[in-house]
Amino acid sequence: MRSVWWAISGAIIIVTVITWTGPTLISWWFTPPVDTLFNCKGPIEWSLKRFQWAQLAGLLLGAVLGLTASFAFKKTDRLS
Repeated sequence: MRSVWWAISGAIIIVTVITWTGPTLISWWFTPPVDTLFNCKGPIEWSLKRFQWAQLAGLLLGAVLGLTASFAFKKTDRLS
């Protein structure tokens, strides 16, 4: 079971790093090597930054809802 938690933790860390650095890498990939009449780098950077903040908000909301659910469905050891 401990290995599963390490695997999940590693996956979450890597996904977080890739999510945070992804927009920069994609913007770099779409930068044309020469000036052209149409350059889509600006709109791509803007939309990816918005997507990045939306993912962060979803992560925080999911963490709060998960913690709330864990407390709501927590087993209690009551002596009757």
